[in-house]
Amino acid sequence: MQLSPKTTILTLMQEYPFLIDVLAEHNPAFVKLKNPILRQTMGRVATLEKAASLGKEDTLELMLFVAGRIMAVTGVQVEILPPEVTAAHQAPLSAEQRLVALKEIIRELHAGAALQELQEKFEQSVGDISPEEIAALEQALVDEGLPEAEIKQLCNLHVELFKGTLDGQLPPCMPAGHPVHTYMEENRHASELGKALVLELERMGEEPGETIWSFTVGQLRSLVAELSDIRTHYVRKENQLFPLLEHHGLEAPTKVMWEVHDDIRAQLRSAAALLKGTDRAAARQAVADCVTAVEDMIYKEERILLPMALETLRAEEWARIRLGDDEIGYAFEVEPGEDWQPPVQAAVEGAEKGAVPEGLVDLATGRLSLEVLNEMLCNLPVDMSFVDAEDKVAYYSDSSHRIFPRSPEVIGRNVRNCHPPKSVDMVTEILEKFKSGERDTAEFWLELGNRFIHIQYRALRNRQGDYLGCLEVGQDASHLRGLTGQRRLLEWK
Repeated sequence: MQLSPKTTILTLMQEYPFLIDVLAEHNPAFVKLKNPILRQTMGRVATLEKAASLGKEDTLELMLFVAGRIMAVTGVQVEILPPEVTAAHQAPLSAEQRLVALKEIIRELHAGAALQELQEKFEQSVGDISPEEIAALEQALVDEGLPEAEIKQLCNLHVELFKGTLDGQLPPCMPAGHPVHTYMEENRHASELGKALVLELERMGEEPGETIWSFTVGQLRSLVAELSDIRTHYVRKENQLFPLLEHHGLEAPTKVMWEVHDDIRAQLRSAAALLKGTDRAAARQAVADCVTAVEDMIYKEERILLPMALETLRAEEWARIRLGDDEIGYAFEVEPGEDWQPPVQAAVEGAEKGAVPEGLVDLATGRLSLEVLNEMLCNLPVDMSFVDAEDKVAYYSDSSHRIFPRSPEVIGRNVRNCHPPKSVDMVTEILEKFKSGERDTAEFWLELGNRFIHIQYRALRNRQGDYLGCLEVGQDASHLRGLTGQRRLLEWK
């Protein structure tokens, strides 16, 4: 066999698995290769030259060591193609030196330097880049004062700058059931929809006439509506993957990507609206822009974000992601496979890690002080009362905006005694149906003067289905009833 500086670690591991332990013992920097997930990510992009740089050793010496072990264990003759003479005597850049060089190149890019010149400079000074380095680079630039908005504006140029290296890296390959596999399955569906949209656009031509437009616009609307389901994919990233990456100090890349998500969502809404109008040229361009934006995001995910996440997150963190994904749902009706199962105990241990600080209440999805919890309950724009499993009033939210009066004397009182005699039978019937499991909710509304009051009774049950009591929620919905149109978060003033 032949060994060259460009031989990948994954190729060697697949052909000679014993090298996993050999290299880990040879250099502590290679211990990561024992992790099968990291072998599928770092191993795919790490050449012997890159590995030598990470391990702070000479490329030729590492090649000689690997060749010697292969011949000693297997008897296979190994031909070594040494590095260029100039490279062989050039000390590899340290991680800090690489970051300095990369930041200099990016700052020149932001200053308007020619992309081709910077690509050549990148090849000569650094040579390659990993997804983790791209994330660390963006984070370092933000930490040093570069606005995130500017990084977002130029992130496509960042990708173009490093595209040669990124194109040579295979996307991660994870078993069905792993969150990364599910993300990539959704991406495949999005790509197929994008191809179908491009085909329709090509079929109608640059300036579609009335006849072909009328035959095609319905299909375009349907495909754009289907493609819009990619929003579920983005919501899962934002609420499942991004928080854990931020725990590892990677805030800038996630914020930039979230902004790009928002742009794509706006583009999809715009395309759908234009397809209902009469401006065919604008609608056609909007659809094309949507396809390009979604495909660009797929590239960034599979070449940068997901490999970086696999390198960064621990097994229990992936387990927590998988266990929470079902609550948000999946795009395009994709369902996770079963080849990879989350280690439930690891997820639980990860979620429960650390003792609860004194004075905090350990809730299912967070920890709050009693003071904060009480203020939250009293400031919700609703009245709440809770009747326990024995039909005794156990709690009410003592807020200043209460609809119906309550006093502390009601606590411990049988709820039947809290209602007028004419409604007691109905209250009793509701509670009995809640306890039997026949009903879970009861809903009422009424008008008091100029106010519209909405009231709900909800049965509370534990995970085993045992009845815990009845929650009553009342709300003055007069204001909500009168709202029209929309006012978004950015318009709050």
